[in-house]
Amino acid sequence: MPSNAVLFLARRYLRAKRSFVSIITVISVLGVALGVLAMIVVNAVMQGFEGEFRRVLIGYQPHMLIKPADGKPADPADIEAILARLRSKPEVASSTAYTGGIIYLEREGAQTATELYGLPPAGAAEYLQKIEKHLLDGSLNLRDGDIVTADMQAAELNAHSGDKLAIYASSNVTTAVRRFRTASDLSDEKERHAAYKDIKLHPLPIQLLGYLRSESAGHYAYATQATAQKVFGLGEKITGAMVEVRQPNDIKAFHQRLLDEKIIPDGWKAVLWTDVGDARLAAMSNERFMMFFIISIIGLVAAFAVMNTTITVTTQKRREIGVLTSLGARQGQIVRIFVFQAAVVGVVGTLAGLIFSGLVLTYRNEIRALLAGGASTDGLFLSTIPAHIDPVFITATCIGSILLCLFAALPPAWLASRVDPAVALRD
Repeated sequence: MPSNAVLFLARRYLRAKRSFVSIITVISVLGVALGVLAMIVVNAVMQGFEGEFRRVLIGYQPHMLIKPADGKPADPADIEAILARLRSKPEVASSTAYTGGIIYLEREGAQTATELYGLPPAGAAEYLQKIEKHLLDGSLNLRDGDIVTADMQAAELNAHSGDKLAIYASSNVTTAVRRFRTASDLSDEKERHAAYKDIKLHPLPIQLLGYLRSESAGHYAYATQATAQKVFGLGEKITGAMVEVRQPNDIKAFHQRLLDEKIIPDGWKAVLWTDVGDARLAAMSNERFMMFFIISIIGLVAAFAVMNTTITVTTQKRREIGVLTSLGARQGQIVRIFVFQAAVVGVVGTLAGLIFSGLVLTYRNEIRALLAGGASTDGLFLSTIPAHIDPVFITATCIGSILLCLFAALPPAWLASRVDPAVALRD
């Protein structure tokens, strides 16, 4: 039997007797298309969310903080020596000293806590420019006695730009608690009351200069280095060095080079932006894997649909297979008829899934708005659905879909080729 006859029979078996194409063929094609559509769309959206979260982290988190491992403040001369060596590295985009720690803010009895970064005038401009796009109200032109915080902290204090706040370091609270416990142990009532009265937090007045969107800029506060040194009572000492790199995704490798070259001295440590986001990024990656695993079940269901189609056709065409075999058709040719049939279903279904997935990804935000009933998401964080198109994954999905269809057709095609012509013609 010539090869063109094999192709002719494969196309003929895809069609119904009274219509252009059989209903089981349509169902098989739709099953394959749905599997390809789900895999491509889910992977693109999940990768988009993961990439967007990584971009947001890099966009506000300090890429690297270098400070003494014991948590004690450092001498400015030691920090400047480290900064001088860092600035010679082409990977470093900017670097500056900083003074930081946990603070408490208070206004009219309301309190909130956050982490403060105090930046010197020379190094503040470049870093503040990085987070300026997240500013919701006020200004980032820091002066001594000003503070910029997150909108969540401002809301907890019911504060607006220009309002006066009270600020004190968390160490003040720790000291006050320790002194309270000591006073509580005094047996003399007068001494105990005197000790209680002597417990004070010593807050400093400060003005709210503005606030940033916490969803995209984190829960941090910013002030001048002189203000931070005054709040923490450090005098001329500072906390450490803040480093921004040109390739934030390679921060771990860069950190290791700094350790190997002893640019980070013994007794010092580095805090990377990935230390804050790695757990959440790993969780998102695991979620993407599980979603892919679940969606792959749709692909298996589509493969079973193709197998079911092949089984149905081989059963319906049993007498014809017997005739072909009696006329001299070899087993391999019988197998190819049904494998070609599955190939057509696989290719058409894969192309349909590829086209539909492109349409869904193109109009994903319009689809979201339609499903949301027209509810507006303007001004919200991630108000649009991110998506990352991965050509390698799409190619692998398409090839895998077609191969899965071919493999699904092999068992029933092989069984059909082994039919005894005499038995097939007698049935």
